[in-house]
Amino acid sequence: MAYLASNPKVSHVVGIDIIKQAAEEFAEDHPTLSLKEFQPSESCDATSSNSIFHGDDITIIVGDLFNLLQMESDERSKYVTLGSTVSTEYDGSTSYLFDSIYDRASMVAINPSLRNDYATYMGDILRPGGVMLLVTIDRRKVTNDAAKSDGPPFSIDESDVRQLYESQGWVDTVELLEEVDDLTTDDDKKRWEKKGVLELHELVFVIRKKTSESK
Repeated sequence: MAYLASNPKVSHVVGIDIIKQAAEEFAEDHPTLSLKEFQPSESCDATSSNSIFHGDDITIIVGDLFNLLQMESDERSKYVTLGSTVSTEYDGSTSYLFDSIYDRASMVAINPSLRNDYATYMGDILRPGGVMLLVTIDRRKVTNDAAKSDGPPFSIDESDVRQLYESQGWVDTVELLEEVDDLTTDDDKKRWEKKGVLELHELVFVIRKKTSESK
């Protein structure tokens, strides 16, 4: 997020994390972004977000992603625009639309039963022709079934991603960009072997939305 916020080609970055400490540590680690904490408006649902960190070309919302996306549009806008006018465009009915989405440790963290809802929400906030960069982990070789299904982070392999996103009406293409071995050190191998995982890979996908508004 820090790289994107400092990139001259990016006008504004909006991040969401359910853990407030993560936002606080991010603000401390990147003082040049001038992130400051604000409390949401009293008219906003307090269960949806605990606080907002707003800085130079970046906003971090602390709360549940699903709660945020289910807000009424005028209520949600109070979170996204607090402190400045951001470049995301409002479509007048459902949500702010973003040019791109970077999913890093998000879908792998939610309960697998929520994945279809999650994928649908991503289509709701991504503008037509937009791009989503998705990172997952694949517990490719395990010693038992529990080690495969355990999480978070949950294992999501290429077939899982394709089955999920290629069935979404808003998706144009799903492309596997890169596959990286995550067990490159002895410490990593020992740590994951204790969990029953013998092979672990990180997968990076590019998911493109159709240019048409229809889903």
